[in-house]
This record gives sequence, structure tokens and C-alpha cells, in this order.
Amino acid sequence: MNSYSEDITYNETEMYWKKYQKFFPEEMQLNETNLPLEEWWVWNDFRIHLDRMTAPDSTIKIVLIHGGGGNGRLLAPYGRMLQIQGYDVVSPDLPPYGLSYSRSLKSMDYSDWINIMTEFIKQEFERDGKPIVLLGASIGGMLAYHTASMSKQVEGLIVTTFVDTSDPKVRDQIAPNKLISRLGKAMMDSFPFVLDSVRLSVSQVSRMKLITNNVELTSLIINDPRAAGTKIPIRFLRTFLNMSPIIKPEDFDVCPVLLIHPEIDPMTPLYLSKPFYKRLQGRKRCVILEGAGHLPIEQPGVGQMKTAILNFLSELENDSKLKDDQFDH
Repeated sequence: MNSYSEDITYNETEMYWKKYQKFFPEEMQLNETNLPLEEWWVWNDFRIHLDRMTAPDSTIKIVLIHGGGGNGRLLAPYGRMLQIQGYDVVSPDLPPYGLSYSRSLKSMDYSDWINIMTEFIKQEFERDGKPIVLLGASIGGMLAYHTASMSKQVEGLIVTTFVDTSDPKVRDQIAPNKLISRLGKAMMDSFPFVLDSVRLSVSQVSRMKLITNNVELTSLIINDPRAAGTKIPIRFLRTFLNMSPIIKPEDFDVCPVLLIHPEIDPMTPLYLSKPFYKRLQGRKRCVILEGAGHLPIEQPGVGQMKTAILNFLSELENDSKLKDDQFDH
């Protein structure tokens, strides 16, 4: 069997994700009785694996967006938390992470992630007409922002952090050290024809050791061959670091924004997200998750996250009803 194939599934063949479950609050844990439904979605040369956590009566659909070194199944416990509350959730693997793959990985760059997510949201909206809310974790937060800027179907944006790599201070923070941040980027920009196809794991170019505040869980993620153990082409990293916001935050009026920032996040501290968040002019709210790390698994932060998201979704649903009432009249 090939390393990447649609015959491979999380539920039947790839069981590494089970090791993560004990670190999440019990109600969020996946087990044999609540496994996500698995699907494949094909777009251009990409084969995208999807985890679906369905709720037939849901009036909103939430799309979970993982960061670098993660995958959709790693975020599935958060999806389970929302599914229990009656919300439809779908969690894609972004190639080359998780089970997703492409025949032309060498030429893949960061804009492919934005295009994949934008097209996926379009397809999802056409599928059932449910308003889409994006929930981006880690660098998935900024990807969610870029996607919302491109898409016409996003009604709400929830992020754990804003990693705006157009800011040198942000690049310095997420890199292992300033030498890699400054010299490494200069080398990548100067010699793309030499370096673009070289592949590295995200652990070599970021502070993956800070992805959680639990040593055992962090080690599991770093060694996961479908997560941080996956190697990505430098072309992807170069284009990620050179990405500027498609819509400046001062001009972003696409949808309301909820920032749920972990309090104890040494990987992307709150002070890095604050400048971008403050520049947002639209409807926004920031909730600090007490005691929680970059990947929030700790209480009371997880409970605060759940409350903040549910309140946010409830407000969006009320907005939608108001629009419908105005339209009916």
C-alpha cells in the first residue's frame, strides 16, 4: 500500500490519533462510539481527507482549520465538543499533513492552502446552504483570515491566534531563533531555484516544542508521521513567510471575529496577536483562555473556549434570523 491512498483511514488503519485522546477533557474524547465520518474531496491535483462530525438540525457549519504540524483529526476533539452542542463540523487535512496528498507536492505553495480552503467552503455552501464559520488554530487562524478575505460564504471567524508573517517580529517569534528567521528567510528568498524543493519537517523551522504545555503530548505531535513528522517543501515555507493579508485588518468587514487566545502560549504569545487584532475595525471580541497552552487542553481555558464559541455562534444565528425576518417582510 502506498504511503498516501484513499484506502487509508483514521478509523480503520491509521490509529496514531488515539494516543492524543487522554489529554483532552473526557466529553471531547473520540472513541469507537463517536468517530467522525470520513470522506475524500478532490480538487485539481489534491486529494483532501475530511472528518465530518454531523448534526442534522444544525443551522451553521463550522470548518476547523489546523496549523503547521497538525491535521484535521488532531482537532477533532474540538469538533466533537461542538457536535455535542448541535453543530455541524468538518475538519479537513491540509496537504501534505494528515491523510491528504498531492502528486505535485514540490510545486505546492502557501497560496494552495488558501485556494483549497476557499474552494472547499464554496463547495460546502453549495452542498447544503448552511452559513460557514471558520475556526482556525495556530497558523490556521491566519489561514482562516486569508480564506475569509477570499470567500463570499464566511459568516464568522474564530481564531486562537493571528500569526501575521508580514511582521518581522512575528517571524522572529515563530522561528527557532533570529538567525534562522532573518538569514534563513534571506537565503530562501535569494535562492528559490535551489532551495524550493528541499523538504524539512516543521520542527526544524519552528518552535514546535512549545505547541503544547504538556511534554508527553508535545512529543507525540512532533513524532507523528501525519503531523509534525511530515516534511514540507521550502517553497511552501517561503511563500508562507512572504504572505501579506489579502485584506488589511483596517478594511476587513467580511464578518464578526472572535479571538480565543490561550493565556499561557509561549509559541505565539498574546502580544503577537494583539497589534493585528487591534487593527480590526469590525465587530470583534477577545477572550483569554486561562491556564491554556498553544493547543488548549487545560481547564478552565477549555471551558471558557466552549462558552465563548457557543455565545459567538448564538449571536450569529440570531443575526441570521433577523436577516430572514427582514427579508420576509
